Amino acid sequence: MRIVIAGYYGYRNWGDEGSLAALLQGLKGTASQLSVLSGDPTFTEATYGVAALPRMQIRAVRGAIRASDALIFGGGSLLQDATSLRSLLYYLALIRWGLQAHGKVLLVGQGVGPLRRPISRWLVSATLRRVPFLSVRDADSAQRLSRIGVTHATIDADLTWSLTPLPPPVELGEGTRWIGLAPRRWGNTPVQEAFVALCRQLHADGYRAMLIAMQESQDRALCEAIAAETDAFVLPAPAHPAQLLGVMRSLQGMVALRLHGAIFAASQGVPTLCIAYDPKVDALATQLGAPRVELNRLEEALLDAWQAFQAQRTALEAQLRARICPLRAAAADLLHRVHAFLTTAMGR
Repeated sequence: MRIVIAGYYGYRNWGDEGSLAALLQGLKGTASQLSVLSGDPTFTEATYGVAALPRMQIRAVRGAIRASDALIFGGGSLLQDATSLRSLLYYLALIRWGLQAHGKVLLVGQGVGPLRRPISRWLVSATLRRVPFLSVRDADSAQRLSRIGVTHATIDADLTWSLTPLPPPVELGEGTRWIGLAPRRWGNTPVQEAFVALCRQLHADGYRAMLIAMQESQDRALCEAIAAETDAFVLPAPAHPAQLLGVMRSLQGMVALRLHGAIFAASQGVPTLCIAYDPKVDALATQLGAPRVELNRLEEALLDAWQAFQAQRTALEAQLRARICPLRAAAADLLHRVHAFLTTAMGR
């Protein structure tokens, strides 16, 4: 079976890379040939040991999809127009090519939205109604689809809940009380100032701040700027996304503006304070029962939210243990259903 996997891969966004790693983990033994569309094929091939081709070489991509037996979209927030309408149109074009080629198109653990433009909602509705395997990672995504007439999506979980941890990329030492921080820039929000103040408070409270760049191209410079003002530790880039899960195991807590900063930490039983910049973060916080800070109140509310979080950290940790088990099970079941769909589709 020849499978093409599409997503936002090769850009060292560790959430998307983790989704790919989990999908490849679940597809072992299923395909005779796997090809991943990537922004950096050399990185993808070296990291995962699979073939990759440049995702923007449109003629080659369309040829690969035509020659494939199935097309899989492996997690992420691909169907949204907040990044750009062009990005949405790219993924919808891939789906249409897969439907035309063989019809075996699988959207696996997707986050959907926001879809701000009427044309976006119409195109997504017209395309996804034809997709035979449609899985979303949260109830909010399913509701957005239902409102535009797409009603056959199953509600599952983010694929990274099933990812197996690897040892961390650096020695973190014994006895340090680490708090992870996963910041990102967002418009004119004073993210750097808010996280600088939080680092200083963490150090005053007897913790050590660890800044984690969840997307290398966007977050590392911000993490280093925060560290320059606070002497916080900046985690080096991992070689594989599962190494970050090994890092999370050493944390006492996580403060995350990045969605997968929160998911990776929570998957290892680490209580998390979410900063809600997007509906997908609200959806995750609801799933976890995690406290949250609204982005538009970040600078004024983050320190108070940290103090409240610190006071209830033990209770949140106990609550989290019960909440992550169903999410891990849902991700594992989703991968099992992907395998079953492909096996049935190929008549095995």
